[in-house]
Amino acid sequence: MSMFYLISCTTIFENNYDVMARQALFDLIKSQETYRAEHDKYANKLAQLSSYGLKYHTGIVYIEIQSATKDEYRAISLPAESTTARVFIYDTTKGGYYEADEVEVSKYVLGALNFIRGEKDKQKTNFFLFSILLGSLVILGFRFVSRYEGKENNNALISYFVSLPSLGWAVATLNYVNSDIVFNSRILIPSWTAIAVSLSCIFIALQWLKSRNHLTTPAPVLGLAGCSLFISFISMGSVAYTLLKYYPA
Repeated sequence: MSMFYLISCTTIFENNYDVMARQALFDLIKSQETYRAEHDKYANKLAQLSSYGLKYHTGIVYIEIQSATKDEYRAISLPAESTTARVFIYDTTKGGYYEADEVEVSKYVLGALNFIRGEKDKQKTNFFLFSILLGSLVILGFRFVSRYEGKENNNALISYFVSLPSLGWAVATLNYVNSDIVFNSRILIPSWTAIAVSLSCIFIALQWLKSRNHLTTPAPVLGLAGCSLFISFISMGSVAYTLLKYYPA
């Protein structure tokens, strides 16, 4: 369940330009508080905050103070060319900072919105299909447990089940990671963990195969151990490939 939650939570994989836009809004919020402390009102133009620590790349981030009074203001921020349809808003009348929902997003992201939605739908479809596959693998594993559970087969069964979360993370990285994704601890820690777990599964499965008499061991259990090895190699290779290709040196 934890793995399904992780790979469905697309905000783990954040676009670099979204991060820059959000940080620009946070800088604006901080600058507005400083400005208000000095002038007893909020600034209604970005130029008024230029000397209060508000810095952003105008070619990458679009930021705007939509309205401002003495006690209230509303500002928005988003990438100048959004590829994810994420809009960040700070509105004192709505409790402060929040991320825009579908209704508000449509007001700010226009031309590319349908394309972005189509790409998100593809990702959701890929995730749904993989969820079915992963669920089937889990059910298959429990069927093996019910038939072949025993001290002599436990290591093979354990290596199989432990290899599945790494497979889930590997598919998630292949589905979401690209050159614009920010590599932070929420990506790096699960990635290195997935590699370590895959190596552990390979070691356990190989040790089990080495210790068993292949003539007396049930063929389905041998096949399960082989499946564990295959899943672990694929998962480790996929995650390592993603890190080597996209993680900045």
